[in-house]
Amino acid sequence: MTESSTYRWPKAVLLLPALLGCDIVQGFQDAGDTLFPEQGTHLSTPALRLVRGGYRSLALAAGRELSVLARSTESDTSLFVMRFANPNPCEIPEVGRYLASRNPNRAEAGIAYFHEDVAQGTLHFADTSCNTFDFEVEDARLPVGETETTIVVWAGGDLFEVKPESSERTELASGVTNVITRAFSGRTLVLTEGRLEVFDAEWKSQGSFGDGVGTVLKTSTGALYLDSAGLHRLSAGPNNETTRDELLEPDACSLGLRGDWATFYAPCADARLVALHEPTGKLYDLPFAADSFNIRLIPAGAGGGTNPLEDPFWFLFLRNDETSANALVLRNPDGDERIIAPNAVLGYSDFDAAAATPYGHALVNVEEDRTGDYVYFDADGAERTLARGVYTRGDRLLADWNGTTGSLASVSGDRLEILAHGVPGSSFEFTDSKGAWTVLFHDWEGDSGRLSRMNTTLDALAQTPLDAPFTVPTLEEVAPRVGPFTTVALGALLPGTSFLANYDAKTGTGRLTYENAELRFQAVVDQGVSDYLVTADYLLYTIPRGPDQGIWLATGK
Repeated sequence: MTESSTYRWPKAVLLLPALLGCDIVQGFQDAGDTLFPEQGTHLSTPALRLVRGGYRSLALAAGRELSVLARSTESDTSLFVMRFANPNPCEIPEVGRYLASRNPNRAEAGIAYFHEDVAQGTLHFADTSCNTFDFEVEDARLPVGETETTIVVWAGGDLFEVKPESSERTELASGVTNVITRAFSGRTLVLTEGRLEVFDAEWKSQGSFGDGVGTVLKTSTGALYLDSAGLHRLSAGPNNETTRDELLEPDACSLGLRGDWATFYAPCADARLVALHEPTGKLYDLPFAADSFNIRLIPAGAGGGTNPLEDPFWFLFLRNDETSANALVLRNPDGDERIIAPNAVLGYSDFDAAAATPYGHALVNVEEDRTGDYVYFDADGAERTLARGVYTRGDRLLADWNGTTGSLASVSGDRLEILAHGVPGSSFEFTDSKGAWTVLFHDWEGDSGRLSRMNTTLDALAQTPLDAPFTVPTLEEVAPRVGPFTTVALGALLPGTSFLANYDAKTGTGRLTYENAELRFQAVVDQGVSDYLVTADYLLYTIPRGPDQGIWLATGK
């Protein structure tokens, strides 16, 4: 289901997949184009107005028919629903935070909602014909799943499968303390009364596992969990019809996971460090002490390896002792250890063991403001501080963080270059699948910022060979005065980006513009746009005020 609330969507841009295979406007193109859309080069203009009126905060509800959901510019409490096939708006009153169906096989898309903008309370239900139902669920969260005919709700300590239109309620589990969706092979894991119950994609139980279950971690092929017996691994059985449970190690605790390697202590009383190579299920007792939650295992050399006791491995990990807290330690294949610096964050570390002189980077000396020093170190003992004030929660390396923005940096070996200033912590990077170009949002000063393009990607820059020149690529301006968080990579629709230019922060509107980054041309879709949705075939947007107010649709050509 698709979530929304009174504050979540205004002035927001949403990038959606190909609407689960649905053609959102019937009759505009044939079924072949809908099933196998070709990437366009431009958007059709003028756009088609689906409905008149002052609307904002677009969302979609998927069933056998697709519907648009929107708020009115005159009300925060009502939700308006209109079907693409027949866009005549109907109104659902008193809707705060809500979640809409996204299952394309539902006969009628559903909407679950609270009257207020809350995360938990009395849950109400409606459909996309604006029929509201007397059925309600108290002390509930927004739905955690759905099937073609039912909705799954976690209320209080119980999990229910409900049919609001017929007031049916079936208990799936009691004593629920956690729900882990999209675990593996379409399964959902439900922690209930100390056990882990596994449900398939249709919410049919595949069994209950464990006793006194604590930590649960999703892996690429299944899930790992700790219980009173030790460390277990869950995986799909033959033909994906069952779930297999394996006890890998008794008396295990403090489970961490990075890539293919899980680390933990066993036995717990001895805090003996053990590594699990998750793809093979093989266990290795590591002969040193480290924080089991914060360790990287790095095979030495280009050939790699999967046995850290026999194959050469480097280890990068955190350790706490009487002299330092969260000290970053580098251990070489010979077992020699070196402390790099204290107060480190392992998530921002890397180590290239295949280089002629192995080297790495790390974020250390982290302060209470969540910034630290970004350092270079190598196997010969060299260390160098490359940047200060680096934000510990940025999507990329952001130096000189001021609490809102920082300077975007790229690193190759012991060389660091600044690409752009005034970059927010997230949602600033837009690129294509071929790696030919990247668009950056930067120079953000609160109301608006700048979009610029470079003919490479940040990942490609970081992979610059150590013996090759490392220079900042030239940034070509795409547009000034772009609204923050209003840019989208158009993906399958066309190779480029869309954004709100000439952004007016007071009205929350701008000029909806797109650029084909490959052909290097820009075009204006419309003026006075507040927010929009992008699919693989269409761009849907709202104009909340003026003579052109309404919800509009532009198609890819």
